[in-house]
Amino acid sequence: MKRLFHVVLEDAFGAARERGDVEWRPSSLASEGFVHLSYAEQVPGTLATHYREHARVLLLELELSDRAELRDEISRGGALFPHLHRALRLDEVARVHVLERPAGGWERVSVPPR
Repeated sequence: MKRLFHVVLEDAFGAARERGDVEWRPSSLASEGFVHLSYAEQVPGTLATHYREHARVLLLELELSDRAELRDEISRGGALFPHLHRALRLDEVARVHVLERPAGGWERVSVPPR
């Protein structure tokens, strides 16, 4: 099974945890109906496209308890990306990786091993 990831900004995610939230509801859930996810090989492109101006992000590695609402759908460049059509439960976050943008840009980042 492919590894699933979601990128978040440290401040926003930290605030949700401090409030004791049990679900993560990014703005895309309300506006598009899903949470954007990436497979490991898609993470550098996601970072380069959407987080270029950020020097540091959190990469949430997920283990979904219920994959019924996970769908691969066409997105950037015609590639299939995983989209979660419900809120992400924080207990589904298996690992939190802190990523810092390499000197050559996000395209050069490597997803941490398990």
